[in-house]
Amino acid sequence: MRIAEIIRRAVRHPDEILPGIVCVYTRRHVKRVTRDGIVFHEYRGELYPDYLTHGNAASNIVEHAKQFCAGSGIDIGANQWPFPGAVPIDDRGRENAYSLDRFEDGSLDYVFSSHCLEHLARWQDALRLWIRKLKPGGILFLYLPHESCALWRPGAPWVGGAHKWSPTWQVLVPFLQSCGMEIVAYDDGHDRYWSFHIVGKRTS
Repeated sequence: MRIAEIIRRAVRHPDEILPGIVCVYTRRHVKRVTRDGIVFHEYRGELYPDYLTHGNAASNIVEHAKQFCAGSGIDIGANQWPFPGAVPIDDRGRENAYSLDRFEDGSLDYVFSSHCLEHLARWQDALRLWIRKLKPGGILFLYLPHESCALWRPGAPWVGGAHKWSPTWQVLVPFLQSCGMEIVAYDDGHDRYWSFHIVGKRTS
């Protein structure tokens, strides 16, 4: 992240300025290394594949998610890589992760979201809203950065203050259950993209 971008973020989001400064500092401590022709970033004693810094995390889970997500649905935080067939939802004025007014409550077959929830300080409010938009039996599919990836922790390289917290299945599974969701599947570790997924079904 360049200094100019951090300044622009600080103007738009003053609460991110300190983590942004930390991000610039910690980037100096990330070492680019090549092993057997493969590029990694070494940070705090761990090697992370270069592809972790290129975006499009959803490409690593989309085929698996298709087994659960069918019918009418939305992709929250889609950016330029929306889930196939889903209506993409990004942070655009009045419609975002906290505001989904054009969708009736109980109208969606699924809500898919990849590497978005960690950006939301009020993630509980967001999840309650997403669940409310699902039909009974509707699917919530979350794909999230794993807490073991130090590069993605709040204030760390590549994310700065953009990541507000580090989601874990230990926190999310009981929260979703308390919101009337049946947990269909989840990871208790990380995949090749240092990420994990949780699949929930609305019970009523």
